[in-house]
Amino acid sequence: MKFSGPPLFGAVSIALAHGNGHLNVNESHDYAHIHKACGIEGIEEDYTLRLPAANVLLNGDIDVLNHYAGNNTRSRPQDDLNPPSGHNWSHTTPCFNSIISNDVFCVFTDTSFANEQGISCITNAQRGAYLSSLPPFTSPSTTTNKPNPAKYTISSIPGKGLGLIATTRIPRGSVILSSHPTLMIDYRVFDELLRTDYMSLQAAAISSLPSAHRSAFFHLYTQSKNDTAGGRLSRIAQTDSIITTNAFDISASPRSPFNPAPPEPKQADDDDDDDTWYTVFASPISRLNHDCRPNADYRFDWEKGLVQVITAVRDIFPGEEITISYINPLQSRHARQKHLRTVWGFDCSCELCSRSLTKVRRTGESDRRVKLIKKVRRLLREEGKDGESSKVQGNGEWERTKMAELLVSLYKMEGLWGMVHETYAVAAREYNKAGEAWMAMKWAGLAVEFGTMVLGELDEEVREMKELARDPWIVERKHEGYREKVEGEERTEVEGDEKPEGFGVEDESDEDEDEEGW
Repeated sequence: MKFSGPPLFGAVSIALAHGNGHLNVNESHDYAHIHKACGIEGIEEDYTLRLPAANVLLNGDIDVLNHYAGNNTRSRPQDDLNPPSGHNWSHTTPCFNSIISNDVFCVFTDTSFANEQGISCITNAQRGAYLSSLPPFTSPSTTTNKPNPAKYTISSIPGKGLGLIATTRIPRGSVILSSHPTLMIDYRVFDELLRTDYMSLQAAAISSLPSAHRSAFFHLYTQSKNDTAGGRLSRIAQTDSIITTNAFDISASPRSPFNPAPPEPKQADDDDDDDTWYTVFASPISRLNHDCRPNADYRFDWEKGLVQVITAVRDIFPGEEITISYINPLQSRHARQKHLRTVWGFDCSCELCSRSLTKVRRTGESDRRVKLIKKVRRLLREEGKDGESSKVQGNGEWERTKMAELLVSLYKMEGLWGMVHETYAVAAREYNKAGEAWMAMKWAGLAVEFGTMVLGELDEEVREMKELARDPWIVERKHEGYREKVEGEERTEVEGDEKPEGFGVEDESDEDEDEEGW
């Protein structure tokens, strides 16, 4: 599920609040971005010095980056960094020491990335080396931008600012646009550096980009009121404000060596942010507006070019605005509005949230469906547990398959096209457990079709559904709610639909035969 930690976005563009507290831009400035690792206990000795420094960064009339980075006791010279081998980064400085570990976080910039577009990353040397080992750096041809006919225009939308309007019919599953990152920040930076330190790194990272890309960044929307009032913010604070307003929360590559190995269960106290990147795109992606029932979704492709891909999750027609969801859409209207108003400062005016009498009545029906969705999901998830789930178990697997199909219908009625693949996967698993292989194959195929366009081919669930669609007569061992292969363990066949003789992925002897009537 994409909303394991709900991605947060900005009012007209995309935004994500740093740390655990969700604050709007001006509130976050007032609170000086004190988050969990930078509380009083984390900065006792520096606390009295930190606030004046933060005030200078926020309100200073000059850019104090070079002075601050060169004179701070936590800064590190480039010679001490031991930059990663295998890739010639254009810049690997400035650097700052972590306040809670032995890590050193630096700016890594490649000005030649993606045909001289350039990219900056803020992380440690080990992860900088990992990034530079990816195909977009080792094989520059993977980042070549192929010109495609524009499917949209950027227009002013009443009450929303700029947005993307479709200029042609965009079929479901079509890629609408894609973009390389401008800046990628290792999420641990916000936990392990003081605010003044990581703000300095952010400004240095943007300053080291090629001029055209740097200019595109500073044309992005920002929610900060001070930013438009005579330029009272310093360049460092302006950079931070733009980043806060336009950043995406990007999960690590499935093949990242920093992810836990598959057999190793994730511990309860593991930090989910360890392999997350806080990423900004100085492109039309940052003009996508919010809708509680969007017609597009996004995913980050680590393997084929290091790009953010925006895909249509249903047919989009000319003149229709292209939208994504800034939040987990499985909430009541009141909860959605409160979240959007508190964090991003706007009231949602999408069709579902419209306040006319007819729409409010429809919204009430939507809220009831959302409640039912959550209840059905909970019942299906709580296998064998005490409580309400026993009512489902008591009626056997047949009852569970019908509940799974109900879940599919509810998602479709709600227009949750970017999430419907989850329900197809649920239905596939339930029919597989019930021994109805043909139905399992049907739902697994739909899960692959709809899941690939929003999750990518490397996603664990997509791979699982592909295997189930190929041979639904095989049941995999269940582990914590997921089907996983267990090395060396013999898989067992299910009782139910009989597997046709000779049916299998490897059996292609009759591939070229043309049966009469087909």
